[in-house]
Amino acid sequence: MSRLRVITALFALLAFVGCTKNEIPENRVFSINDLGNKKVGVIEGTTAEIYAAEYGGDTAKIQVEKYPTLAETVDALLDGKIDAVLTDDAPAKVFARKNPSLRILNESFKEESYAGIVAKENMGLLDSVNIALIQMRAMGVYDSIFDAYIGGQSKYHVKTDSVTGPVLRVATNAEFPPFEFRCQKRGIVGIDIEIARYVANYLERPVEIIDMDFDDIIDSIRAGKADLGLAAFSVTEERGQVINFTDNYATSKIVVMVRSGENESTFQRIKDSLFGG
Repeated sequence: MSRLRVITALFALLAFVGCTKNEIPENRVFSINDLGNKKVGVIEGTTAEIYAAEYGGDTAKIQVEKYPTLAETVDALLDGKIDAVLTDDAPAKVFARKNPSLRILNESFKEESYAGIVAKENMGLLDSVNIALIQMRAMGVYDSIFDAYIGGQSKYHVKTDSVTGPVLRVATNAEFPPFEFRCQKRGIVGIDIEIARYVANYLERPVEIIDMDFDDIIDSIRAGKADLGLAAFSVTEERGQVINFTDNYATSKIVVMVRSGENESTFQRIKDSLFGG
């Protein structure tokens, strides 16, 4: 393609983008107090869904829009279908870092803790997992994992020991980076997966990671289809009535993500697509 034709194509694309830019509404949420009577996206089955449903009473109630994954929720926000997303801070930061059109409000909506889950009758496994978590902290493994996935300061990974014995079946939902997500080279990875490998090594058992819908994990644990659930589970009294929580291994904040009103340079994006970036 000649330089003239490239430039012509470039300006044609710019003109097209300029025509479609105003289709997405401007951000209307600048604080938590602005959430009343707005459409707010949440991942189905999470505590964020509960918090959103309880917000505002009768006069400033949130219109809750449920989605299967955080990626789909964020897409709805970027497309202007919803006004905000209510989700955990760590995965929100992952999406915001990749997309300048997203912004996280400075205010925290709610603070909570993460833990693993086991069946009520499986007290032996619960004790063993808790001991493994204590050992992880004492040996610095816990900090190394979080530094790798959140701080980006290392490429630390827990190596799976070569052992025989009953498989430790760990249920997760690989749609919640950096706690669990899919990697093209390494399959399902994330903070919870590293913890699962460490626990399996401590128990001297091989580990199997079972990816399923988030809403199905508790039922799978209760039915004996999986032994341990690690999927950034927020500790709640309601969940604690049907399953047992391990010791907490992380703290989290529920945050509000909105459209930033800022876009990646359109010229640079089109230039990259034409010339390879």
